[in-house]
Amino acid sequence: MREFILSFLDTQPNHVDLKTVQKLIDYGKNNKYTAPMLLTQLNQMDDAHEKILTVTFDVDFIDGVKLFNNHATKWLTDKGKAYIQELKRAQSKAETIDFPKDDTQTESTEFDGYLSQLMSVVKSMKSQSERLTLQEFALELRHLLTDTKKLDKGALNKFKPFVDRNWNELSTPMTPILVELSRRFLIENSYDD
Repeated sequence: MREFILSFLDTQPNHVDLKTVQKLIDYGKNNKYTAPMLLTQLNQMDDAHEKILTVTFDVDFIDGVKLFNNHATKWLTDKGKAYIQELKRAQSKAETIDFPKDDTQTESTEFDGYLSQLMSVVKSMKSQSERLTLQEFALELRHLLTDTKKLDKGALNKFKPFVDRNWNELSTPMTPILVELSRRFLIENSYDD
């Protein structure tokens, strides 16, 4: 969960605000992380506690979260950067993203398999930045695959340069994902209620 949180926040420089925390919580729901779980971790990693994050959180599970020390232009401290690298090394040894499993949802498990295949190309990425982008891309794809709302045109536009640069490595593992998204977009209308 911490790797998920820190990877997401690390991709949001210059957006050190509560809107980013809300986006994190929304994405977390797709990974079966509840708001209290995420807020507890944010609070533990903040500047007043473990000093992994540059901000200090005041968490009230009834009224929400307040963000203090909001003059930062990045989320992670130097200690936080070192910590996420340590998490990434441990993750690369596992070679796949550890998507939460839910035995009651066979569709989700199937998509997790597709996404794990996509993440298997992480070794071929040339830089740590590309690896982080791949992880963010996989999380965004998971969000689209597990969400039943209408697919928006250009939903993955921000990843176009990344996909263009790495198309040879990404095309094969992305095929089942693209087929599923195309099927929904081109054939089915029932999900668009």
